[in-house]
Amino acid sequence: MRIRKILVQLSLGALLSASLIAACSPAATPIPNIQPTIAPTTAPIVAPTTAPTVAPPTSAASEITVTDSAGRSLTLTAIPARIISLAPSTTEIVCAVGACDKLVGADQFSDYPAQVKAVPKLSDGFNPNYEQIVAAKPDLVLVAGITSPDVIKKLDELKLSLLVVGAEKSTFDTIASEIKMVGVAVGNAEQADAVVTAMWAKIAKVEQKVAQAKTQPRVFWELDATDPAKPFTPGPGSFVDELIKRAGGINIAAGATSPFPQLNVEEIIKANPQVIILSDAAYGIAPESVGKRPGWNVIEAVKLNQVFPIDDNLVSRPGPRVADGLEAAAKLIHPELFTQ
Repeated sequence: MRIRKILVQLSLGALLSASLIAACSPAATPIPNIQPTIAPTTAPIVAPTTAPTVAPPTSAASEITVTDSAGRSLTLTAIPARIISLAPSTTEIVCAVGACDKLVGADQFSDYPAQVKAVPKLSDGFNPNYEQIVAAKPDLVLVAGITSPDVIKKLDELKLSLLVVGAEKSTFDTIASEIKMVGVAVGNAEQADAVVTAMWAKIAKVEQKVAQAKTQPRVFWELDATDPAKPFTPGPGSFVDELIKRAGGINIAAGATSPFPQLNVEEIIKANPQVIILSDAAYGIAPESVGKRPGWNVIEAVKLNQVFPIDDNLVSRPGPRVADGLEAAAKLIHPELFTQ
């Protein structure tokens, strides 16, 4: 099912909490609190609200202790030389902080930067190949916050050094903290700091432009319209919700009670979004098809041809490219500010 891949792509830390993955049932409230599940074994790890931390240097100069997004403390006795990343977001972070050459394994959706396409794929996103992981002899394994507790338990039983990267409620701040945490863990703290500084600088530049906007359009952000009558959309607790706000829009799902609710068509029509952004365009959803859905032709965004695709990879992976995703979204929501 497409939503499974989207969720792995998102790797939004545990901001999925127990609220999302695969099938779901409609709710009676105006903004539904849908809690679909794949299986009991795929419930995400519950992470603390605190950001990852780095402990002061230990007595051994080469030791580094970090506390990850799930509140787990890990002490590394040496800088990792062999790293496995089991989520696209953690792969991008590893590469951004200068440790891409140390990757000896990744999940099948890790495809950025280009060099990771040649890295052996040791997981389909939810089901790691434990034999291959052990055979790769990793010094450090990185998983996303949505990773199943059973997977975490198994990796622990295999005595692997493990970091969970992804806060329960993912924000731009938690993403920055996680980049720094991974940077410290792989021995590249200064490069991680530089990545975060550049990320915030680009975010600030976009926000300076957005501050000039005279309007704040209502936005419907589509994640998955496998069922076009009940598409998935980001709600509070997802960094995409924050991204919409920073890009100068109003998320029509801002009142949802889960990070990834499903809205029925009546709710979307009533909210009457002025801009529709399709992050599921990569899965075959064309902008012109949206207006052909029953009832959607009355929506303002459809009538004004304000239905746009967006590069899903820029807005689904909580890592350094969220700044690029913000810029891309802002250009769609406020094109008048980016004409030069």
